[in-house]
Amino acid sequence: MATLGPSLVNNTTDGFTRQKALSTTLQARIWWYKSRFNTDIDRPAYEAFSASHPSSSPDAAVLGKLEEIQQRMGGGASASTSGQSQNQNIPAWQLNAPKVDLSKKADDAGSHTNTGDGAPYPENFQALIEAVTLGKPIPGIKEIPDTVVRPPGVTPFGKMRAPRKPWEKDAPSESTAQPSVFGDVVDKEFPPLSDEHQSGGPAQ
Repeated sequence: MATLGPSLVNNTTDGFTRQKALSTTLQARIWWYKSRFNTDIDRPAYEAFSASHPSSSPDAAVLGKLEEIQQRMGGGASASTSGQSQNQNIPAWQLNAPKVDLSKKADDAGSHTNTGDGAPYPENFQALIEAVTLGKPIPGIKEIPDTVVRPPGVTPFGKMRAPRKPWEKDAPSESTAQPSVFGDVVDKEFPPLSDEHQSGGPAQ
């Protein structure tokens, strides 16, 4: 139905195409009238009435209005026909794509000014790239040593006893002094640290 208007106007000399378009239009009108007013239309009787009363048919008025609109648009029908023949092999998404210059000029490579097209680079961007490439310290980044300073008195096992389970409330008191479930698998003390680690310096 989207091409119904151009088909009626551009193919006025093609009797078969014009008759097919008019038949499709009539079928659409009958369907719409039935869905809107719940009334069936006898198509042969309507066609016979339209043939005997051509002035009551809206087709002539529709064709005249379409021709008038296309003339106001400056011959859009002929221009669109030639354009369609040239672009028939081009995908629709490519025809609808914005027509902008996607090439980048060489003299724009060094400029990072904000033109509104995208986020600008920070002023120290080049310095950051150089620092990362050469392994230099980056300003504003805190160096964290790869060791953790261990506070004195910290052991793998805490000094507090685990609370008894509800079913252990009536158990004898000596049952709470049981050995650890880990046995001798886990060290009870952390291994000693070297002087460099204790001072918090980075490990070599």
